[in-house]
Amino acid sequence: MEPLCSLCLGGCSIAHSYHHRDTEKTEVPQRKEDNFAQSMMLISVKNAARLLIGTQLLLALAYTLPLFSSELIADSDFISFYTGSTIVRTGEGRRLYDLELQRAHQAELLRAESAPAQSRFLPFINPPHAAPFFMPLSYFSFKSAAFVFLAFNCVIAVWVLRRLWQLAEGWTQSARVLLITTILGTEVFWYGLATRTLTLIIFACLIEYYRLLKDGRNTGAAVSLLAATVKPQLILLPGFVSLVLRRWRLIVIAISLGILIALCASLSFGFQIWPDYFRILREVSFNGEAYGASPLLMNNLRMLLYRTVPSVAVLPLVYAGLLAGMVGTILLWRTAGAFELKFALTILLGLFFAPHLNYQDTLLAFLPGAIIYDRARLKDLSLVRVFLLLLFTATVVPALLIFSGYGRTLRWIWPLPLILVLIGLSVRALRAEGRASNNLEFSGFQHEAHTQNP
Repeated sequence: MEPLCSLCLGGCSIAHSYHHRDTEKTEVPQRKEDNFAQSMMLISVKNAARLLIGTQLLLALAYTLPLFSSELIADSDFISFYTGSTIVRTGEGRRLYDLELQRAHQAELLRAESAPAQSRFLPFINPPHAAPFFMPLSYFSFKSAAFVFLAFNCVIAVWVLRRLWQLAEGWTQSARVLLITTILGTEVFWYGLATRTLTLIIFACLIEYYRLLKDGRNTGAAVSLLAATVKPQLILLPGFVSLVLRRWRLIVIAISLGILIALCASLSFGFQIWPDYFRILREVSFNGEAYGASPLLMNNLRMLLYRTVPSVAVLPLVYAGLLAGMVGTILLWRTAGAFELKFALTILLGLFFAPHLNYQDTLLAFLPGAIIYDRARLKDLSLVRVFLLLLFTATVVPALLIFSGYGRTLRWIWPLPLILVLIGLSVRALRAEGRASNNLEFSGFQHEAHTQNP
C-alpha cells in the first residue's frame, strides 16, 4: 500500500510541477507586459512633469518683465505706502489719514514722476504702526525707493520658497520642485513683486506663525503674528486660533506687545489716530471703487455677493460671513488633532471671508495647498490626482487669460475656484482623519473589552 501511495503522490507532484511550469510560461509574458506598461506610464508621467516644469520656468521669465514698469508702480499699493511714509517723515503724522492731505502729496508725487493725469488716487489705509515701517523708503526718490523695496521683497520671497521647500521635506524630489516652479510660474507671484505689495511679507509671517505655533514656541509665534498686523485682514482668523487653543502665554505676549506698539503710535501721532484709521477704513469699504478697491477684483465672498445681491446688502453680508468664519474657526478647533489640516482650512476661510482681498493676496493659498497635499499624499491617492490637475490649472489658465488680452475683471478671478476647491479638499481630508481616529478608538475599546472579558 505504501509504495502505491508513494507512486500516487509522486505522480501528483510531477503533474503539479508540469502545471506550475505551464502557468509560469503563461504568467511571465503577462508580467513582462505589465512591467512594460508601468515603465511606459512612469516615463510619460516624468516627461509630463518635466514639460510642466519647463513651461512654468518659461512663464516665470515672461512674468518678470513688469518688474521694472514705472507705470505699474505708479498705479500700485506702493504709491500709497510711499505717500503715508512721506507724511510721517514731514512731521504731519497726526493727519496721516486725512484724505485731502494724502491726495495732495500723491498728486505732487505723480506729477514729479510724469505719471498719466488720469492716475487713480490710492490712499494709505494700513494701520498707524505700518507707516514708520515704510518711513526709511521716503528718504529715497520714489523710483529708488521702489527698487529698494523690490530687493527687500525678493529676499523675503527666497525665504518663503525656502520654508516651503522645508515643509515638503518628505515629498519626492519632483513634487518639491513642482511646488516651487508652480509658485514661480503663476502670474500672481510676480504681480505682487512688480507692484511692491506686502503679500510676501505676510506670507513669511504666516509660515513662521504656523511653524512656531505648531512647535509650541509662543514668543516667536506672538512676534510673527504681530508683524503680520500691518495687513490685519489677512491674519484675522489664523490669529484667532491661539485664542481658541487657549495658548495663554502667546496671548499675553501678543497683547502686551500690541499695547506697546499701539501706545508708541498714539504718542507719535496722537490718540485720535485710531478713530481716524477706522473712519478711513469705513470710507474705503463703502466707496472702494473710488479708491482702487473694486469688489469685482476680490477673489472671495465679497466678489460673489457683489455680483449676485443688491449693493446695499453686500457689506452687511460680508461682515456676517466674517462672523460665521470666526464661529466656524471655534467649532473647527474645539477637538484635538489634525493641527496641520485645521490650520490650512483656517487660512482658506480667512481668505474667503476677508472684507478686503487683493488679487496678489491669493498667493497665500499656496501654504494651505502645500499642507493639505503633505497630509493627503500618503493616505488618499485620489487627492494627489486632484492636486496634479490644480497645478496644471494654476499654470495654464492664468497664462491663457493674460496672453489672450482679457481685462482684469476676468483674468484675475481664476484663484477663487481654486480656493473653493482647496476648502473642499481640506474638509474631505479632515473628515477622513476623523473617521480614522474614531475607528482607532473603537478598535482600542474592543481590544480593552476583550482583554478584560476573555
